[in-house]
Parts: sequence; structure tokens; C-alpha cells
Amino acid sequence: MNIKEIAKLAGVSKSTVSRVLNNSSLVAQDTRKKVLDIINESGYLPNSIARSLKVKKTKTIGVIVPDIGNPFYFEVLRGIEKVLDKKGFNIMLCNSEYDEEKELRYAYLLAAKKVDGIICAPCSESSKAVQNLCKWGIPFVVFDIPQVNLATNLVVVDHSECSYLAAKHLLENGHTNILSIDVPNPQKIESKFVLGYLKALREYNILPKPELIQKASPDITGGYSIIKKLNNQKVYFTGVITICDLVAVGVYKAAKKLGLKIPDDLSVVGNDDIPLARYLNPPLTTIRQPKYPLGFRSAKLLLSQIESKSGTEPYDCTQGQPTIIKLGVRLIQRCSVKRRN
Repeated sequence: MNIKEIAKLAGVSKSTVSRVLNNSSLVAQDTRKKVLDIINESGYLPNSIARSLKVKKTKTIGVIVPDIGNPFYFEVLRGIEKVLDKKGFNIMLCNSEYDEEKELRYAYLLAAKKVDGIICAPCSESSKAVQNLCKWGIPFVVFDIPQVNLATNLVVVDHSECSYLAAKHLLENGHTNILSIDVPNPQKIESKFVLGYLKALREYNILPKPELIQKASPDITGGYSIIKKLNNQKVYFTGVITICDLVAVGVYKAAKKLGLKIPDDLSVVGNDDIPLARYLNPPLTTIRQPKYPLGFRSAKLLLSQIESKSGTEPYDCTQGQPTIIKLGVRLIQRCSVKRRN
């Protein structure tokens, strides 16, 4: 498929397709989406990108993360940089802001810039960017979010284990009404984070309540808005587990606004163990994820792929035998959980 055929399918001019590929602001959003959807479905690779895959190495690695402002990813990037700098590689960093179309555009950009490989923390479990990386044959590694039906090289922690440990800790301390705050899931199925939470409830013979399974943006605003919303709806809970520590910070902020004391009125368990967690008032009980090792191992795995003889002929992402590295997590007890009698 070429630009002319894509333009015909989308009902636009070839110049409009080119503007979309170059991320021009002159294209309307609905037109941009239509063109990108066709490109994604066809696996189209612009000639300039295809040529870039055949030239000599550039000693540059692309890294795509969903939120560069989250300290979790900052620590992961430290691990990546440690490996790549030692090997003389440069990093081209892209921040997708949890926007799948932006993530896909960055994948095109990195390929066009002739990067030797890509490390990606996708926005979702069905990333269009990752699907296209499989089609293009660019060496890449996924970390943090496994992909549905794609056998990618992967460095990950078990998010169901994170939520299981968090919920179990609250249950052991007498909490039976526990709020779970996860991120929105476009797959319309329960995420691993929710599945771990449900597993803990089952072990204590507690039926889940739909109103206590909430979705929010993975940031301070997300946590704050959920607590305010449930307070207005008079939903009762004494414990909270969050998909990340920044959401827990939002819970703290909302609790203060509502006159609730942590942990006297509300016990909170976060997830990540970012540096800020220990300096909150009270210090946050959380699940420690191996942030630096996630980045370090991802970079090592990518370089091994690039340096191997098969690096120019990557595995089939739908059938291959990828390398999957699972790292452990553990509960860090501080002062944000109180035992209920």
C-alpha cells in the first residue's frame, strides 16, 4: 500500500496524508483519525522510514513513556540511561501523555529518525504503536504493560500481585469496604490490577461492590476526583488501594479537603513507592516496584536483540518465542493504614 491508496481509502488528498504523517496542525482531528486508522490497519510504512531501516546504525534508542512527569518513569529512565550510556547510545525520549494516537505518531517519528531500537511503555494493552512496530520489524522491548495477543519481548511486574498485596494488607487490618482506583481500560475487561483486588476479596469471602471499583487518570487529579465523587454519592469505604502513588497523593488531598484524617478515617495503600511516598503526612504504605531494574533490564534486553544475528529479522509478534522478564514487588509498610477493631 502507498500514500495514493491510503488517500483514496480515506477520501482525502495525498498531501493531507503527508501532513498527517508529519504531524501537521493543519489537519482536522476527525480527518487525522481516519487516516491514522487506515495506516494502522494496513501496516503502511513510508518509504523514508523503510529506507532508514536499511542504513547503518545511528547509536540512538527511542524511548516512549506515557507520563514523563511521573517519578515512576523518571526512575525507569535512569535505569535505561545507565545501560545505554555505557554502550555509547543516545536516547530520544517521547512523552505520549496517555494518548494512543500521539504514541503511534512517535513510533513513526522514531523510525524516521533511524533509531536502532525502541523501548516502549504503552498506553494500553492493545497499543497501535506496538502493533506497528511488530509489522515494521524494528527491534523493540515493551515494559510495564503486556500486550494482548502479541508475543513481545517484555520486562514487567505482575500488577495483579501489586493490588492483591495492597488489598490483603487492608483486609488483614480489618477493612472490608475497600475502594480500588485503577486506570480506564479500553479492552472493556477487568484489568490485572482489578483481578488481584478481587482475588484478595474472595479469600476473605467478601463480595465485591461495583461502586468500589473505580477508574481514573493515573495522577493526583484522578485520585482527588474519585474521592470527591464518591463522597458526594455517600459511598462508604474505609480503605483505598491505588494504581500508582500519584493517585494516592490525590486521595490525601481530597481527604484533607473533606476533613478526613489518614489513617484514622481512611487507610490508603499506594503502588510504585516513588520518593515522595515516604514524605507524605502520614508516610504512605505502598507496593514497591523495581523501577530502576525495569529500565536497566529493558535496555539490556533491547541491546541483546540489536546485537544478535537475528536483530535484523525480529521474531513474529503473533507467534514468536519472546523473552519475558518478570520482576518482583513487595509491600512497604509505613503509617497510612490503621487497624479497625
